[in-house]
Amino acid sequence: MKLFNEKIFNPYWVVGFVDGEGCFSVGVYKNQTLRLGYQVQLEFSITQHKRDHDLLLQFIEFFGCGYVASDGPLKFKYLVRDLSDLNRVIIPFFQSYPLRTVKQLDFNSFASVATMMNDKNTLLNKVFLTFNKSKVVWIAIEYLSLLTNSKI
Repeated sequence: MKLFNEKIFNPYWVVGFVDGEGCFSVGVYKNQTLRLGYQVQLEFSITQHKRDHDLLLQFIEFFGCGYVASDGPLKFKYLVRDLSDLNRVIIPFFQSYPLRTVKQLDFNSFASVATMMNDKNTLLNKVFLTFNKSKVVWIAIEYLSLLTNSKI
């Protein structure tokens, strides 16, 4: 079963477009409701001028997930933040159709964080993630508490 709609876009075109216009980001935000006070938010996005709003809507149809939101008066973003959509659709797509630029390194880090967010043992150990051997990002979150609706 394909997890994307080839009738909308050619997957290789999507790879090229995301190489130029896409972003894989890992945000660490303060969240006082969690014991350690931090939360991780993964986000895959593509930003375009408002004149290309309809193009962004086609990414929803292609991937079957995500949404489009305003990003200021002249820009819109296609966004996927839901961890299950990232794990079920976005990450497998870019594993099957790898990026061709250094953005692949960003994707690799992004996919690693997603894997760790799914690993309850990793979360319980409060993992430190190393990106590109030069930056250390402290993932001091309790994503597990979101899954279990309780504080750890």
